[in-house]
Amino acid sequence: MARPDELSKFVEQWKQEIHSSNHNEAAGPSGQGKDLRVPRTQVFGSVGSKWEGGGGTVKQQQQESRTLKTPPDQLPQQPSCKQDSSNPHYPPFMLADRLLQGETTESLSEERQSRKRLKLDACPGPVSPSRQGDPQGTRHTLLEQLISDLDEINEIPFFEVSLPRELALQIFQHLSMEDLCRCAQVSSSWRSLADDEVLWQKVGQGLGCDFSADSAAGQKSKEVVKTHIETDRMVTGNWKSRVGQIDYLECAIGGFLSAVNSSGTHIVAGFSKGIVRLWDMLADENTPSVLLETTQDQEHAVCNVSVNPTVTVASFGSGDVSIWSTEHGGTPLHHFTVDQGGPPQVCTCPGGAVVASASGSVVRVDSPDAVGVWHCRQNFSCDKKVTHLTLVQKSEPPNKALSNHLVVMATDYDVYAHRPDRPPEERHRFHSLYGAVVECLDATAERAAVASTCFGVSLEDVFKVQCYCLDTGKQLTSLRGHRGQVTCMNLRNSPPNMLVTGAADKRVRVFDLRMPRPVLNQYAHPLGVSCVQMDDWKVVSGGREGSLCVWDLRTQNKLWEMKPSKVHPIQYCRFGGPHLIAACYPGTSSSREELMDQYRHQPDVKGRINVYDFSVDQTTRDVPDICKADYDEPEGYNYNISLAMPYDAV
Repeated sequence: MARPDELSKFVEQWKQEIHSSNHNEAAGPSGQGKDLRVPRTQVFGSVGSKWEGGGGTVKQQQQESRTLKTPPDQLPQQPSCKQDSSNPHYPPFMLADRLLQGETTESLSEERQSRKRLKLDACPGPVSPSRQGDPQGTRHTLLEQLISDLDEINEIPFFEVSLPRELALQIFQHLSMEDLCRCAQVSSSWRSLADDEVLWQKVGQGLGCDFSADSAAGQKSKEVVKTHIETDRMVTGNWKSRVGQIDYLECAIGGFLSAVNSSGTHIVAGFSKGIVRLWDMLADENTPSVLLETTQDQEHAVCNVSVNPTVTVASFGSGDVSIWSTEHGGTPLHHFTVDQGGPPQVCTCPGGAVVASASGSVVRVDSPDAVGVWHCRQNFSCDKKVTHLTLVQKSEPPNKALSNHLVVMATDYDVYAHRPDRPPEERHRFHSLYGAVVECLDATAERAAVASTCFGVSLEDVFKVQCYCLDTGKQLTSLRGHRGQVTCMNLRNSPPNMLVTGAADKRVRVFDLRMPRPVLNQYAHPLGVSCVQMDDWKVVSGGREGSLCVWDLRTQNKLWEMKPSKVHPIQYCRFGGPHLIAACYPGTSSSREELMDQYRHQPDVKGRINVYDFSVDQTTRDVPDICKADYDEPEGYNYNISLAMPYDAV
């Protein structure tokens, strides 16, 4: 606490500085001038339109001056709104001077309100809105009063600040979609910024909108985003209500269905008579739905198939591998044979023309050169037979270089990661546990999930899933809780830090990789789970008894269940957007003859692919538009008349 003599000394020094500042500003460049400080008798009174020593209102003074023809420079001037220290009416100096003179807070408060009203009348341009008056009965200290007035004086009229459009767009690009919509309601200038095409294209790309010329012809980016959100909400509602249409894909001359894979809107299937067929789910009248169909020149069945937007690959029981163009089909782009014991495994990554195959202990990587001619990039052998194989891409799909791909393979007890552009000796082994047989393997660009069976001390240690970082090779977490062999899991198509598994203990589990215990654990299928997939709000699982279940992650309840086949288990299940693909076919070739004798009357005895489209309402399929009208329009043709009972409500 300062002593009284020090406080009085500080007040006197502050008073001298304020007086000297006012005198210097009023004197001008020559150093001589008239003292322009406003006398205390000329401050604003309690009535905002009068001066306390001016003899009448300002308007009356101006009228009298015009009558007497007083020169303009001698007319009484209104107080200026210019807020700088060169103005003799600069309120901070006036306020500080009067505080030092000992005036009370009540008198300053009355003058403050008068100055606000006169400021609005005196300023010709727009000013920032003034603050509301203090509630009655509220008292402020002199320091609070000074700070409040200084804040009001230094207010910047935000909406009058003009920025270059390029700089404003740089600021707006950091806003979310909701914030852009709020900014568009501020003013017309802000609306033109918030509706800029570049900003909404960035928002649409984050949501997965299609800005191609065919789908967005004549539409602005904001309209494309709006249509995408409305369609997504409609599809989500149809998913929950199981509203849509079903299509069946099969090949009558191909024999039994033996392998299925899909990517985006493309579905590839292999049959027991060596036929490979490729479908496009978005085919229209001008585009054939079957993009590829091989002839029956193969004596062996198709064992494995894989497809991405660039290439389609299939392997046969004879050890042959063929690669086609997904877009054009026709003659194979590349063909080779890998006969090292057992049918070859084949896989592709979501983007790029790189194919990995494995037969026995031999692993091979093929890709085209700069002119499009395919070559074998690498061919090496592992210590044991390769049981699982997957291919991931370390960067975005437009980068198709071989160095950006990573081959992840598993033998009986070991799991390796290898870059195809490096020597085979540099492959990295990140999982090895003797006696722990690898049951399932899945990987993304950053992580790999390995499910193994190892008889340990407790039941939880027998069946577990371990997650590894592919860059460092270190274990991230170990997921426990399974009571049976893990038969399927999906890491690649799951949201970040999420993993879904299915096990022989008939349960579906959803894990958050940051926690060891499952966040969802539900009894799903009485004969075991054969395939699973999840997204941010649902889980789809297929069972060995042939049923398909959809679960809600938030409520952890089953939304609906259907049984696409009464004969075969669901061997393949994938969904994306409005489409759900479920393939039912026999697991082994030894049971095909028995199935033909036992279920000859069943239409799907040879296996079938079920495609569910939740963007189309099957209940109104092939129904005339008149029967889908609301019948409540005030005008229209004679067939659009209001009915007491509309047809679509019967």
